[in-house]
Amino acid sequence: MRLPLQGQLRAAVIAAGLTLVAVAAAAPAAPAASEQAVLELNGDAAKALRADGVKIAPAGAARGGSRQMRLPIGAGLVGSSTTVLRLGGGLTLSKGKQRLQIRDLRLTLGRRSSLGGKLGGESLGLFRVLKGGQRELDPIRGSAKLGGLRLKLRGPAAREIEQRLGLEQRLTGVFGVLSATKDGLIPGGAGGGGGAGSGGGPGTPTPVGPSPGSASCGLPASGGPAPEDPVPLAPRPPGAVNITAATVSWDVRESFIRYINTGEGTSVSGGAVAAAPEVRAGSSAALAYKFGFPFASGWHDAGANPTDPADDRAALYFTGGVRFLYSAHGIDLRTSAPEIEIGGGSSRAIFAVAEGDAAAERQVIVNLDLSRAGEVQSSGSTVTYERVPGAIPSGAATSLFAGFYAPGTDFGCFTVSYSIAS
Repeated sequence: MRLPLQGQLRAAVIAAGLTLVAVAAAAPAAPAASEQAVLELNGDAAKALRADGVKIAPAGAARGGSRQMRLPIGAGLVGSSTTVLRLGGGLTLSKGKQRLQIRDLRLTLGRRSSLGGKLGGESLGLFRVLKGGQRELDPIRGSAKLGGLRLKLRGPAAREIEQRLGLEQRLTGVFGVLSATKDGLIPGGAGGGGGAGSGGGPGTPTPVGPSPGSASCGLPASGGPAPEDPVPLAPRPPGAVNITAATVSWDVRESFIRYINTGEGTSVSGGAVAAAPEVRAGSSAALAYKFGFPFASGWHDAGANPTDPADDRAALYFTGGVRFLYSAHGIDLRTSAPEIEIGGGSSRAIFAVAEGDAAAERQVIVNLDLSRAGEVQSSGSTVTYERVPGAIPSGAATSLFAGFYAPGTDFGCFTVSYSIAS
């Protein structure tokens, strides 16, 4: 039966309304305001850029205009001494044919507060965070409420921008003001979050100890050297011999394992194995803290003194991976193909790492402090390094876990044992 014209119009309106409801339900929700950082570009340095003909525009996931931008807040950590927030998106500065991008931003609040990131693809300490502003931090709940944080360009970053864009005047004074509110961050608790020198810059920071009651890993003496970018393969010495068999066990920082297991937790792939769950002091839950990986290849060099392992060098390559997932808090970290480099103060652990759907890149996860190992022993053709503590590298803007922890922070330990060809 055909409806009267009035009835047809009413039906059409209802159908259109239902369609709009369906479309609204299917559309992804915009990030909540509390999940975004607001950057006001109202300082003298930003005004000088605009006066010199520089266009300031949001990049990537950032939204807004030349005077105010909103950047999504990724995961981070709130500790008693250091707080770290990762910001998505960035800024594009352009003048004529010259174009420069600021991205991979990481806010570090501590003894020396800063906003670091990449400028034109190079990792730099971009801004100093001046004193003042609102800083409400809860390291137990993992929440941060920040307001009015004044950002001032560091000298090297200012000079790089001036030269790359061909500016006629110096960039001095405040660049902008940052505000941010975020819950669901990694709680540092009463003793976590970074050491005394964890302001994000270079130096030799004092690390924070392991979780209360942990007997698994010792403390590294420092963050160790900053990694190269890109990270090179360890060169094999002419006299090195092949490693015929090896095992590795990665004992991950306890507080991070507990945090990630309040989400989806960890999973292994490619032949990697998780150790049996155990209850450790500070938690009543049985969790897997250790992970092992299949051996692929490696080499060993005995150095100038074959009877003293102190000058030994080795590179070991493994397969398999571990994923750390807490999707509600924006964490999806995949680590695979670990490499262990033994070389005195340059020892380190390298993984192919990826976040979310991004392609994997080789990164130094931690520097290894052999001087603080639980034990180093050589028996026949077998060498073992027990419980070698690892620390987030100094100045590690490209390190995976440096996105959540300040340089120098301890991040578990590695036990490596290998046999060499006779």
